[in-house]
Amino acid sequence: MYFGKFILLPFFLSLIFYLIIKSITSRLIDLIHQRLKINLSKVTAIPIMFLAVFIVLYFLWLILKFNLDGVIQKSSVYQDNFEKVISILSNTFINNFLQNDEFLNSLDLFSIFTKVLNRFSDFAGNFSFIIIFLIFFVVEEKNFIKKIKSIFSAPKIRILNKINSDIFYYFQLKTLTSILTGLLTFFSLFVLKNDLAITFGVLSFFLNFIPFVGSVLSILIPLFFSIIQFLNFFEPLFTFLCLSLVQIYIGNILEPKLMGKTLNISPLVMIIFLTILGKFWGIAGMFLSVPLLVVILITLSRIKSTRKIAILLSEKGDL
Repeated sequence: MYFGKFILLPFFLSLIFYLIIKSITSRLIDLIHQRLKINLSKVTAIPIMFLAVFIVLYFLWLILKFNLDGVIQKSSVYQDNFEKVISILSNTFINNFLQNDEFLNSLDLFSIFTKVLNRFSDFAGNFSFIIIFLIFFVVEEKNFIKKIKSIFSAPKIRILNKINSDIFYYFQLKTLTSILTGLLTFFSLFVLKNDLAITFGVLSFFLNFIPFVGSVLSILIPLFFSIIQFLNFFEPLFTFLCLSLVQIYIGNILEPKLMGKTLNISPLVMIIFLTILGKFWGIAGMFLSVPLLVVILITLSRIKSTRKIAILLSEKGDL
């Protein structure tokens, strides 16, 4: 996994993007049929959806870059504010900790913002590799289905179809709740005049695919920046309250209602898998960890010989 990162990481990223786009396309076809009584074929719908997604991602990248560029230009102000926060905290009970912590004392916000922008730029530069995989996924799908039908018997094909529908159903709902999380986060921070409202909205979309850790980071990172930007008590407090309400509503009310239950994955297994992929593949690996784990669990639970393994990976032993 480590030495094959150059090929495995874009492959699995493109696979997840493919599943997300395919699940959205399936939902779109159903809605058009129900509302407009128009039968839209997958051959037509998938290219349209791919094009729409790429256009949205391109303009989102432009907006994100503009947002980060603006923050980089004001990084000296944030650096001064950060040093003021450290100075204020140095007069409290954590004085000894701050004096001895080289990381906090040497923290350069200009360098951090620049590295974040460079990370996004690197990802945008390597996105062409992911697009190539996506194209081949679409091209190979028809022949792949034909191969599956030639290899497996009818009962096993029904199992594979069930696995396929469960995976698409998960990505339909998870993508919907992630988009909603991103929008609510953006609007909350925009109302509070947070300079990185756009960036944190996009970040919360991706972090929503990472339970527990993602929710915490979606609150703490904007909270930390809000303290540095405003240097008062009220904006950070409202930031914490608003984003906490967003995460509670999405994670504890909306998702369980839509999915019927929360993710049936052992938290210990989830953290182990998250740590392994994070170690091997960095932030992208952390984003991939839970979607891949969900795919693995759904697959194992639908195959009789591997059902026991799925029970061990599940949260309560119920599948």
